[in-house]
Amino acid sequence: MAECALCFNVYSRLAPHLTAVHKVANSDEKRLLLALAAGRVDTRKTPCPVPGCRRTPARLDRHLRQHAELSTSGRKEAMGRAKRRKVARELQWLRSTQPAIPVVSQLASSSEGERDSEDPEAGRPCADRGCRRATERIQAQLTDLGKQVTKMRSTLLQITRLYRELRKGEGGRRRRKRARRTRSPPAPPPPGRGAAGGPTPPEPPEALEPTAYPFPDHVPALNLLLGEFEGYQLGSEPTPRLRNNVTSKLGRIKAFLGYMARGTAEPGDFLFLNQPARIRAWAARLGQTRMAESTRQHYLKNVAQFLDYLSETPPAACQLSSTALVLIRREVRALIRGIRRRVVVHEVRTKQAKESRLIPKASLVRCHRTAGRKIPALLDSLESNPSTRQQWRFYGFLTGYLTSISGHRCGVFQNLTIQEVEEASRSPDESAYVINVSMAQVRWGSPVACSLTHSLTHSLTACSLMSDYHSKNKQSLWGGSAVPKQGGIQLVPQVFGAAGWSPRREPGYLFLFHFQSQSLSDPEQVLSVCLAQYGPSRQTHLY
Repeated sequence: MAECALCFNVYSRLAPHLTAVHKVANSDEKRLLLALAAGRVDTRKTPCPVPGCRRTPARLDRHLRQHAELSTSGRKEAMGRAKRRKVARELQWLRSTQPAIPVVSQLASSSEGERDSEDPEAGRPCADRGCRRATERIQAQLTDLGKQVTKMRSTLLQITRLYRELRKGEGGRRRRKRARRTRSPPAPPPPGRGAAGGPTPPEPPEALEPTAYPFPDHVPALNLLLGEFEGYQLGSEPTPRLRNNVTSKLGRIKAFLGYMARGTAEPGDFLFLNQPARIRAWAARLGQTRMAESTRQHYLKNVAQFLDYLSETPPAACQLSSTALVLIRREVRALIRGIRRRVVVHEVRTKQAKESRLIPKASLVRCHRTAGRKIPALLDSLESNPSTRQQWRFYGFLTGYLTSISGHRCGVFQNLTIQEVEEASRSPDESAYVINVSMAQVRWGSPVACSLTHSLTHSLTACSLMSDYHSKNKQSLWGGSAVPKQGGIQLVPQVFGAAGWSPRREPGYLFLFHFQSQSLSDPEQVLSVCLAQYGPSRQTHLY
């Protein structure tokens, strides 16, 4: 939504409005009007629009901040007037060039008249002598007022500087008094009695969200300490995973500091941390949210690490005594010990819920045995009737067989290459083939090993893909487009028939592939083919 600079109405599509309603056909004119509506007008070296100020600063936005007599809305309005005048001057210059497509907007003339009314020097001298004298008198008054404004601005800056120095001195005395009170805290009133002997009024209830209080990022001491703590946690060679963990840790610490510093006038002295009751209230608020017990423990442990760092290397602005730091750290450790039992119960329940979703051993054994009988039959079927459906069934039963043995996800077998299978077949151990999948889609990115039993490997029958099938489909069933015209590709029993087609394909090609040597886009789809026949169900996964 943008406001039209000509009719001052708001439109969601301003460019068609300028063309249809105001008949703006010149592209440069339309560009200037759209820039004015969006507020993207360069105001560098633009005269100040404030009456009485005749400066032309390099940065108008910074100059307007020095006008203490203007409010936020007043500075915004003055910036808008300056942008409108800048666009008006550019439109006037564009009209003076007499373009092929004329300039039809009247923004230049109206803004020009406004400028003339505010700036008397821009107008032509009047022929009347009395009018000229009045104009000169007004100009002298404006010059005098401009000098007074400049003098008052410099005086205001001096007074502001003195006030800040006095405030800084009073703050130092106030911090020393608070430090003395911290070392010797006053005795609390008797329970149930207030300061005047009457009943203590109940405290107002606080919000239940402990992370909803903003962190006081305007305090330099807190920002400097958190920056040093972040560098200490990252170390010299941080990994992306470590950076994410440290960012989460700083977020939890900032939530704690924001809760503790709420209502504090000067949080830079760190005295707001010496409130054990408030620390316990913050931990209780964590328990009232939907936060898990383990997450609450993470919050408390991160806060304990920060307090340890603060006590070991306190900043110069910290007014907490060593006794107060010991008290705060002891309070947080007590909260961690109190939540430890609930965390263990939560972990046990989570583990039980995960174990309840595991596939029974009987189903895995049935999957393993059935796949061992189905794979040779599928190879025979591929020899007699090669088709994509049989290929996918073979992949499904092979993936199910390997998954029931190793428990790996389908991404491991999806990235299995022919070179890795050939290296495994040349291993000295004859009982099994151990294959290291270097491009496995696992969380830590390390190679994953899976084994193929030697007995199942030698029980497979040979199959061949005839050349007439390739010439008919113009593509290799096994993913290679470079298929010889004479003869077929023999799939011998070794390593599920991989030795037959691997010499004709590059070693880096995938072991399980689709047409044109592409990886299986959805390996779970081929696995669901065999799960529907011998697995628990089509929706159950083996990993």
